[in-house]
Amino acid sequence: MGAPPRAGPSRGTLRAALWRLCRLVALGPWLALPAAPGHAAPDDPTVILISLDGTHPADLDATELPALARMARHGARAERMVPEFPTNTFPNHVTLVTGVSPERHGIVNNVFVDPERGEYRYAADPTWLEAEPLWSIVEGHGVLTAAFHWVGSEGPWRSGRAPRYWRPFSADTPESEKVDAILGWLALPAARRPRLVTAWFHGADHAAHRHGPRSGPVLAALREQDAELGRLLSALDAARAWDRTTLIVVSDHGMAPVERTVDLASALAGAGVEARVHGGGGFVTVTLERPAADRERALSIARELGLEAWARGQGPAGLEARHARFGELVVVAPPGTAISSRGLLGRLRAAFTGGGHGHRPGEPSMSAIFLALGRGVAAGARPDGVRARDVAPTVLTLLGLPVPDGMEGRAIALSVRPVQEETSK
Repeated sequence: MGAPPRAGPSRGTLRAALWRLCRLVALGPWLALPAAPGHAAPDDPTVILISLDGTHPADLDATELPALARMARHGARAERMVPEFPTNTFPNHVTLVTGVSPERHGIVNNVFVDPERGEYRYAADPTWLEAEPLWSIVEGHGVLTAAFHWVGSEGPWRSGRAPRYWRPFSADTPESEKVDAILGWLALPAARRPRLVTAWFHGADHAAHRHGPRSGPVLAALREQDAELGRLLSALDAARAWDRTTLIVVSDHGMAPVERTVDLASALAGAGVEARVHGGGGFVTVTLERPAADRERALSIARELGLEAWARGQGPAGLEARHARFGELVVVAPPGTAISSRGLLGRLRAAFTGGGHGHRPGEPSMSAIFLALGRGVAAGARPDGVRARDVAPTVLTLLGLPVPDGMEGRAIALSVRPVQEETSK
């Protein structure tokens, strides 16, 4: 599950046209802003971090994607990037910019319940984040940042710091508009130019949910977005910006084909267990009205449906799920199985689902992508053991900023050239 549910037909084409017409006008207020504190020079390093939601490494080889192919050929490409648990959009996008697990940053699913604050549902409010995101860290060093549709970027974090430039989320916004904005930000005078830019792209997620992984619509969507990435690459070429710019392209999770669905909420209700099931697909949390009385029975019902289930804090190593926002029970489906919403509408929706995620991070189908090109990246580098939590410290290292002690990830080795095996001539 990537973006929140769409509210109506796409208006992307009209939005893109309007954006191009008024881009110069829109830049006006930014140009009038006072300079950021600290030093900003034209050659200071810049990092652009782009996420292609729901894109699996195999997607990159399933069709012609010239921009991504160029990044892999002349830069770094990991065989896979291991996402965090749960393998869903909001938890992993927050991990990508905090360098810690959902257990630490608190965004434990796309939808969950906090015992004190109540329900979280695709919330844009950064105060839900319990770990400091990159924008706050980087701005704290006097370096400007920009974000176009990234979880937790729409306003100040608890530190009071926010991205200098950001956009409110809309699933209808086309990637052409995002690339236009990135190019506009990069064209600003050095004192007002962001040196960290993050942007969320639709990736394969929406099409793969509907039609299945590597289906025709998925590949068509990726080709369109690759063309926009190509436009960004060409602009960086023309500006001769690669000696000071690193472009990183990642995803939050992969996608598995859905072969069967189970309705956990209805099964619990049918057994007399009063419960609320939050989420869907490969991962849900369960809040029980009578935890002491119903916990064991609810676990048994989930397991009878072929699901993994455990009480909060009692999961397998690395998946314990201790945070209170995980509810009373944590339930994970095996690849090929999706947990549907309760009721007829939920079952009908699930019946037309082609792909899903949320399964264990080690499952090959959940693998995410990682590519990098530009400053600090060796041509043909093939970093191994890349994890989603490693992206944030990598960004800070590329910017020449210290990595906070609390980050769980480590900077990825991008400057190591691959060893070439000698071949007989």
